[in-house]
Amino acid sequence: MLTAFRRFLEFDPEVRLPSIKLLDVSGFFSALDKFQRDSFRRLRRRYPEPGTDSFCKLVALKAANAFAADYHFRNRHAALVSRPVQLQMDPTNACHMHCPSCLHSANAAWASRFDWPSATLGVGEFDEFCNEFGPFATGIALFRDGEPLLHRRFPEFVTLAKSYLLYTLTSTSLSMRVDAESLVASGLDRLVAAIDGASVATYSRYRRGGDFGLVIDNLRAIVRARKAQSSQKPWLVWQFLAFEHNVHEVEAATRLARQIGIDQLVVAKPHSVEHDDPSIKVAEAAPFGETLFSEPRNWCESTERASVTRNAERIDAIFSESWADRYGAIGRGERGSRPANSTCSWLYYSLTMDAARRITPCCLPPMGPPEPRHLVYAKFNGKNTAEVVNSFDATLARRQCRSGRPSDVDLARRLPYCITCTENPPPPMWPDVAGYLLSVDERRALPAAMHVALAASPLFARSPKP
Repeated sequence: MLTAFRRFLEFDPEVRLPSIKLLDVSGFFSALDKFQRDSFRRLRRRYPEPGTDSFCKLVALKAANAFAADYHFRNRHAALVSRPVQLQMDPTNACHMHCPSCLHSANAAWASRFDWPSATLGVGEFDEFCNEFGPFATGIALFRDGEPLLHRRFPEFVTLAKSYLLYTLTSTSLSMRVDAESLVASGLDRLVAAIDGASVATYSRYRRGGDFGLVIDNLRAIVRARKAQSSQKPWLVWQFLAFEHNVHEVEAATRLARQIGIDQLVVAKPHSVEHDDPSIKVAEAAPFGETLFSEPRNWCESTERASVTRNAERIDAIFSESWADRYGAIGRGERGSRPANSTCSWLYYSLTMDAARRITPCCLPPMGPPEPRHLVYAKFNGKNTAEVVNSFDATLARRQCRSGRPSDVDLARRLPYCITCTENPPPPMWPDVAGYLLSVDERRALPAAMHVALAASPLFARSPKP
């Protein structure tokens, strides 16, 4: 982190930070306060129009939070002053389909292993979630293990997230009636449609309970709604999981995607589902990769930057809080040191909540016997942000990864699953903070050296270092 700040100073003499030592944690957060203020001033000079204060404060705050998260990760701190950079949330825990290996599988023996309560999140509850975590984060995945579009008020979730300038992504079967006009009007940035086939028979072999014709109709309706509203959103992705029974239809799916007006086709290798249904086998040879049908475009529009004024009071309050004071609030117990032990980056950049408000560190669902996954580390009550980020189990998991072994006291209780996990699940969207800031700051108020430093971060790199 020190190197990142020095690189920033070398390229941008206008933004001065106090000299800090890597071990001086309090000095780091005092420097971070100045960095945030100076970044705001640079943004404000480049965005002088009335009503842009909230936007400038929000961007400066998100940049500072990213540096704080990177600093914690490099030094393997157990208690964090930073807030999650990436969020993931299920609007509803329900799903009407029964795909093999999913926790909603029709195979009762498999599905019963998961600890997954029925729940639907209220819009007001999500508003509380956004108010606490939205000012700090850069993006949110509005899906997990439920079907997000079963929530009739899903577009309102997107609108609330966008009011904190969050990049929004959802993944859906699209196999239900969809209000395409409202979905497009919400400003959703990316929609991944899970369609594993190009015909009814092939598609339904894995997507059990799905309606292929309805899915295609919904895609066409979304494309029409984009044109009617003169919008380029959402970016539409056809995700094709390649199995032995459907790999012969990849070429047909490519032609159909192009004809509909899809932006991107992704042919991906799925995890094996043979433990649930031995008849469905992963294709070992397939044209894996992506095909682009449209040119990539900037997702952040001027209307989105203006929308943050809705939360001006909240943004002002959080911006005025001191990072040094936040550090003092967690007890000033951390020392800056970089042990050789590897750790899971999810514990430092991410936070996931299901529709029952249960907080888990990553996208893996909790499970019961015979192979339990203790992954519910807290429950969000609307205001307990610090308790959620630094829950007993979350700090224990970070501390154990730092030390390399749990203490005798830790061994006497049920351990967080992170301590023994070897699954290393891929994130729904990697937190590309440098790319995010380049998108929202179209006038390039923030110096290029800052983007270089964030892109080089071991926490945010595409292939994170251990």
